Amino acid sequence: MRFEAFSRRAALQRSDCLVIGAFERGELGVEAGALDRSVRGRVRRLLASGDFSGRAGETMLLPEVPGLASARLLLVGLGNKAQFNRRGWRRALQTAVGALARTRIASAAIALERPAAGELDDYYFGRSVAEITGASLYRVNDLKTERRARAPALARVLLGPVDASAIAAVRRGLAAGAAVADSAKLLRDLGNLPANVCTPRYLAAQARALERSHRRRLRVRIFDEAGIRRLKMGCLLAVTRGSAEPPRFIVLDYRGARRSRAPVVLVGKGVTFDTGGISLKDPPAMDEMKYRHGAGGDRFRRARRAQNQSRGSDTDLREHA
Repeated sequence: MRFEAFSRRAALQRSDCLVIGAFERGELGVEAGALDRSVRGRVRRLLASGDFSGRAGETMLLPEVPGLASARLLLVGLGNKAQFNRRGWRRALQTAVGALARTRIASAAIALERPAAGELDDYYFGRSVAEITGASLYRVNDLKTERRARAPALARVLLGPVDASAIAAVRRGLAAGAAVADSAKLLRDLGNLPANVCTPRYLAAQARALERSHRRRLRVRIFDEAGIRRLKMGCLLAVTRGSAEPPRFIVLDYRGARRSRAPVVLVGKGVTFDTGGISLKDPPAMDEMKYRHGAGGDRFRRARRAQNQSRGSDTDLREHA
């Protein structure tokens, strides 16, 4: 996925599709109003016809709008203008990307109305666009042998119009957001794989692949069973005896930060079978066991369950986990 920022008028930006927003009751913001003038009032006339209400979550795709450099125009509902904020903007962007993903559109220029700068500065404006786009386009890795659904065609997102003074900050945000989106995709893919595929050796191979793609900034050390024994990690060895798969202990060192900065250490546990006693779990939550290892989470869920039972409530505990 490529992310870019543009500063020219939205009507002049070339892409497969230009995305703008409209509020309820036919109200247009600054960006949509400027585009409407470029297309000689065609957007306002469409809104006046009642075919598009501007409600949050609504979209309409229009082909070949005269006056646009882009091939198509996607209208996205922004809801009530007086209540439009960062949350409403995020929802509109998610709606837009979801609508684009259902087409074969490969490039899109996003010119949605932006919330106040106090809610979303230039850097986080760009970062949010990249992160939300990546999350909205994510599809669970499909291991079925039957015919699979086609992946979204969207491969290039342009963001604007951005003032010349802000374009550097927006580009930094886009780059950071793209990195976060790529990382989230990798982690989701690993988390969604079944245990007979995502074994300790598979995870070790993925760590090596990361090291190869970031040679100057990432160092990876893989400890096999003998290495784990030398480190006197008896508890890990005891737990992994429950699996036919040999254990691996993976250490990833990021070397890209300044030497003066304190290191950040993340410690995770990955096993190929359930260490918490799956027979003791709530049946509705069984499918989520692979994401929930750790006694602390179990104690929290037991406390929530007891609290709900004392109140006579049968609230689904999954939302609290």
